[in-house]
Amino acid sequence: MKPYFYYQGIKELARKLKGNENIYLGIRPYGFHAGNATTMIVYPFLLCRELEKLSKIAQFNFYVFLNDWEQDSLDGPNPKLYPFNIMPKFTTWQYMHDPVDENRLVVDFWKKVIVNNISLVKHYYPKVKVIPVMNSQMKQFKEMKSCIFKTINHPEIITQTLKQYTNKKILSAPVIYSSAVCPHCHAARGVSKVIAKKNQVFHSCKNCGKKSNGKYRDFNYWLYHKPLALPRISVYKIDLCITGSDHFEEGDFVVRQNLFKRYGFKTKSPLTLYASSIYGSDGNVMGKSRGNARLIDLDKLINLVLVNKDKKHITIPEKI
Repeated sequence: MKPYFYYQGIKELARKLKGNENIYLGIRPYGFHAGNATTMIVYPFLLCRELEKLSKIAQFNFYVFLNDWEQDSLDGPNPKLYPFNIMPKFTTWQYMHDPVDENRLVVDFWKKVIVNNISLVKHYYPKVKVIPVMNSQMKQFKEMKSCIFKTINHPEIITQTLKQYTNKKILSAPVIYSSAVCPHCHAARGVSKVIAKKNQVFHSCKNCGKKSNGKYRDFNYWLYHKPLALPRISVYKIDLCITGSDHFEEGDFVVRQNLFKRYGFKTKSPLTLYASSIYGSDGNVMGKSRGNARLIDLDKLINLVLVNKDKKHITIPEKI
């Protein structure tokens, strides 16, 4: 299986697909900018357009996976130098309150913004469906439970895979890719252990010092995004993932295929389309956490992507 890249990849996939496939779009539920919009609106729109040029009907199911189990921000020895030796700074987005309105959760606000933006594709192709899915909603599925238990008990599986298939430096510690969230203080910092046969979870919180134990369903979790893709793809029978090319540069294409095998998932690895990475005028990949987030007019963004249709990196001009 090969990866597909940029506009040429869109055209290749339009010839390959039927038009009714399940498509994976993943995002942190905090902020929406031109970088997100390229992957989650522009590329889906262009894929539908190329499909209908071939007299096929665009009726894709776009699953918008909102990662409310992602860390609030990264902590670790040096997240830039050692991006795989990380942990949450404090909690997950599931528990974060909106800094503008303390009475609402960040996720509740941004879910509406994100889904409404992606639904613009439906304006042009009304037969497509946009289906939002929270990670926390997926806790009920056996695939998610299996993934969390294996990630907590055997983080070395991910470490070994990352060492083999990426060019990033990895330290021997800390090596943790999932943990329970403390039910008392909601910190995602601590030590978790599970006894899968007894469905028991044990968690010792490094923030409040309390120890908790209970069934799997009694906890919420932090789960790193690399293993997280496995239950999403498996449960929703994903045919195609659309993601940024920065993930390909991290080795995600090969890492994901190997994690499927090592986690024992029988699901076939989906096709993957990599979108151009969007850079701000400051020279950094666009992102709210990087302080260079911009949301520009959709028509202008589509035109910008088409003008630079087979470039790995696209820079948003200062004046646009």
